Amino acid sequence: MTKKIWKDSSGNTVPSQYVPKLDKERDRAASKIYKKALDLNKRIAAFKVDNFNICDELYNKMLTENKVKSDGKGNYTITSFDKDIKIEISIQKRVEFDDHITLAHTKIKEYLAAKTGDVDNDIHQLINHAFQVDKGRMDAKRVLGLFQLKITHKLWLEAMDLIKKSISTNVSNRYMRIWKKNENGDYKNVDLNFSSI
Repeated sequence: MTKKIWKDSSGNTVPSQYVPKLDKERDRAASKIYKKALDLNKRIAAFKVDNFNICDELYNKMLTENKVKSDGKGNYTITSFDKDIKIEISIQKRVEFDDHITLAHTKIKEYLAAKTGDVDNDIHQLINHAFQVDKGRMDAKRVLGLFQLKITHKLWLEAMDLIKKSISTNVSNRYMRIWKKNENGDYKNVDLNFSSI
């Protein structure tokens, strides 16, 4: 069914007869693809939950049958009888930073100013690079990499203490990877890429 009234990106209404045919085709294609993607997203999310439940139930049975207590990490592997299929369940902790990280950055700027003055040089850029935000988050590897620098200045050490205080690892992602042996006997991943759903 063709729309009688169309809205442009500014929210203005445009009568159908003034909307070019190609624009209408693009609109229909975008809407169709979005609906299919949304449906697939929901089915993948349900698939993910179902499979985690199946694997968790089996793993708990294995623990009970063998009188083993869980290590609490949530990492385990389930295989088919012939070991052709392997399903890996893993939990990866994600490092995040609280408000102390801003104080640490300020303290590092004080250190740089004390050591090099206010000159915008390469050292400033290298250090400040660690605190850049991408998609609302700092790169934990870059920030934690600052601990590898053998700097003993009081301001620097205070900044490192503030970074330690800012670290939080209570956020975690759960992953499932499904593998099948190929003709050479090597495991090949079944790429579903649904870990972010």
